[in-house]
Amino acid sequence: MLKILESETSEEYLVDLDRVKDCVIGICEGKVFVREATKQGYNVAYRGDTVNLAHPKRKTRSGRVGKGVANTLLTSREQAVLTSDDKLRWLTERESWRLQGIPDSYFEKAAAVTSKNQLYKQAGNGVTVDVVYEIAKML
Repeated sequence: MLKILESETSEEYLVDLDRVKDCVIGICEGKVFVREATKQGYNVAYRGDTVNLAHPKRKTRSGRVGKGVANTLLTSREQAVLTSDDKLRWLTERESWRLQGIPDSYFEKAAAVTSKNQLYKQAGNGVTVDVVYEIAKML
């Protein structure tokens, strides 16, 4: 199984909780409480889950939790994960590429000549290699 998450990231990837305060209710003991438009009013994300923070102020799509998976990648920083020290951080550009099944060697070549924003866009506009492979096998 491909390792997706990097073991260490810089502080630039930490989520500004003030920016997402309408979406993230709180973080406590390995859990992120995320506001959702459900009867309960929230969902809980654990380490290994992702939290989509693309629309923090919306009532119906403010935060979506991916249980052990990443939600659809878009073209900017929108997916976050809980760190081992209970901080919420964005997926890195490299992690976004890994989720698309793209090898680190390709990422490193692209990162040498491409901005961080463009790397997120390329991952978000990409098509997951494994998915295309499985579809092609059925044809």
